[in-house]
Amino acid sequence: MKSDRKKLQSNFSLPLLLALVIAVSGCTMFSSNVTPTNAIIINSFDVDPQILENTDVATFFLDVENVGGTTASCVISELYGVESWYDITGQSLAYLRPWRTSGVGFAYGNGQVSFSYWDPSNGFVSFSYSRQAGMSLGAYIGSAWSQFTGNFCNSASTWTQFPEVKYIDSLKPAVPSQNKAGQSFTTQWQMRPPVLPEGVTQNYAITARTSYLYETNGHMNIQVYNKAEQQRRDVLGQSGSQPVAIEMSYATPIQIVAKRGINPIVVNQQASGYEIVNYLFEFQNTGNGWPLPFGSDVNNQNGFMLATVELSGPGASFYDCLGARSGTELFIPGDIVQSWVKLRADRTAPFGCTIAIDRNAWVDNPMGTASLTFNLWYRYYTDAATSAKVLGVQPNY
Repeated sequence: MKSDRKKLQSNFSLPLLLALVIAVSGCTMFSSNVTPTNAIIINSFDVDPQILENTDVATFFLDVENVGGTTASCVISELYGVESWYDITGQSLAYLRPWRTSGVGFAYGNGQVSFSYWDPSNGFVSFSYSRQAGMSLGAYIGSAWSQFTGNFCNSASTWTQFPEVKYIDSLKPAVPSQNKAGQSFTTQWQMRPPVLPEGVTQNYAITARTSYLYETNGHMNIQVYNKAEQQRRDVLGQSGSQPVAIEMSYATPIQIVAKRGINPIVVNQQASGYEIVNYLFEFQNTGNGWPLPFGSDVNNQNGFMLATVELSGPGASFYDCLGARSGTELFIPGDIVQSWVKLRADRTAPFGCTIAIDRNAWVDNPMGTASLTFNLWYRYYTDAATSAKVLGVQPNY
């Protein structure tokens, strides 16, 4: 191994992330399994009556609850499958979805995060947020995201002018350790069925799609020993591999899993240069829905928006992690996520992360911890379905 890090880096080319080959040897590997989770669940969705004539009024009832561990923002429930139905006054549904075509713009550079979107009342709106001194990257992006969603959700509340849309600003999370249930949201739609010709009976499949803005947080600790400490532990029978595991925020639909890596890391303090260690992580969609784009499906089929990874520990820095070749902070904007970590057909998005440990930092440091903190901000949905049987025009007897 080269003693000079620049020489090391000059011999390392950056391939496409999904083609990255992770070679790890010398320690036992561990993988994690994730139990399926949903932040927002649909307790019930039904229609009454289930058999309708064209003169009847159908009432659709929806009961939504946040059972996850973080707040759901901009919670929007929409009916699909009612395109030919009418509102309560008998008027045809406009069925326009401007929030699906206007979309949200985003930029990051020169220490600023900027968001933009189309507001039906104020036109094109843009907000920029600067990073304060001493603020971590995750806290900065999280603060900007919170401010953006506050403004964006205020604009989204105007979407209730469309009969098929229901909206609530936020749903607070569950706190299982304190036996607190998450906040729930109940709503209903009243609509008239389409007019069908006499003798025709038609079943209509109706879907209530509830989308929301959500956050996934994860943290992983890796034990680090210098070589001298590891040798002492070997003699005492205290050595051994430990699981590589990420502690996740409760019941989030998108989770981050450590698939491969070493724990502990043993740093040879007698050598110069850097200890290079490889890990394989995976974004997993464990919910029963899918991440959505903010705007149209044309350009942004994958809905991930923002992510950060932060590394801490003596002498630790990124060597090659989602494009980062140095430093301890990694910001992943939407275009990187779109190109490199798309959710595949198996609902996973693997990515490699290589870190470097400066051996000089462990000359007189026998043991310690290296940590990785992950944050993701995204839009997600969950569906519920029901059906209604509509009868054709009935003759007068």
